[in-house]
Amino acid sequence: MSYGFVRLYRRDWTPEQVLRRVDSLAATGMVLGHPRTGRITALSGEWETIGEQVEMTREGVLAAMAGLGEKRFTFQYWLTDDEDADVICMLSRVGADVVVEDYDLDGFGGPVYRIGQNTVIRRVLAEFRATGPAAVGLIVDRWGESKAIDLDDIMTGGPTPVTVVPELLVLQPEIAHRHPELSTLVPFDGFLACDTDGILALAQ
Repeated sequence: MSYGFVRLYRRDWTPEQVLRRVDSLAATGMVLGHPRTGRITALSGEWETIGEQVEMTREGVLAAMAGLGEKRFTFQYWLTDDEDADVICMLSRVGADVVVEDYDLDGFGGPVYRIGQNTVIRRVLAEFRATGPAAVGLIVDRWGESKAIDLDDIMTGGPTPVTVVPELLVLQPEIAHRHPELSTLVPFDGFLACDTDGILALAQ
């Protein structure tokens, strides 16, 4: 079992960009509706029902994504080539203008965990590149160990040191230069990346 994640940080989270993201992922086989039933589900964030599936329409999910406020919004994507495989996505805001798309790698475990994880990581890497100038940064953590530090603060230029280094950390150059603890940085689409696991090769 993996408690890993991929987090894409971005600005310009408009209804048009929400639709572009959903349609772009759908073109790769990562869709809102369950491949067999077509059912679209969010996950409750309320204390009494936390984690329970809440059936929604496509329009309802798109509206909730675009109208993201102070509360997080969590929903499910499904992989069309494996109807039992879902990717939980949690959206949240950091400050006034940065949105975090957090894609959960939980469930892609076992001895071939990398193969399963990579099917998600590859898609999100492509989405990061397609985000263009609105992109802020990206994290890939296969096991979730970096959740112990304030990643949001790091990614938005705060003073938190990177004491737990994830497998991939893609930072804006001006932010990366504030972290001498990241010993090896490589250029990636105008960003600087600390890639300890060769993950950037999935972007080729």
